[in-house]
Amino acid sequence: MAKITLPNELLQKEAFKTLPAKEKEEYVSNLLKKILELNQEGITISQIKEATGLTYSTLWHHLEVLGCTAQCHKVSYGNLDMYFPIGKFTHLNDYGKSKSTYSISTAENKDGSFVCIHEKRENRAGNQAVCKGISIPVELIGDLIKTLDQIKKSI
Repeated sequence: MAKITLPNELLQKEAFKTLPAKEKEEYVSNLLKKILELNQEGITISQIKEATGLTYSTLWHHLEVLGCTAQCHKVSYGNLDMYFPIGKFTHLNDYGKSKSTYSISTAENKDGSFVCIHEKRENRAGNQAVCKGISIPVELIGDLIKTLDQIKKSI
């Protein structure tokens, strides 16, 4: 199996086990984002499992959450799932409403340019974390704005 690049600040298994549950969740999520950034060509769960010792189910869960919140990109090739970083991010603006912050960014990767919208809320550890997200190809933004404007006018 191909070797992957890991971040320098990888916790040893014993240190990871001593973390409280809230911190483990945040640690794994942040670790996976760093691993994705270091492996731009894409990686599989099996590669990460072999390199880190984390369980398959833990990795699958966290990567699915990252994918569903537009923090990584998943491509399936038959029964093989490859995970890729979302791309080079450029933060544009934040908008607050109630307990949520909506961050708008652009992302660029080999598939093109995207507008990303992430909803952030305070997580169990007390930090701002993405809880929802969407990545929209830049080519669709004009039509999307027209549709959203129609909705706004009809309400």
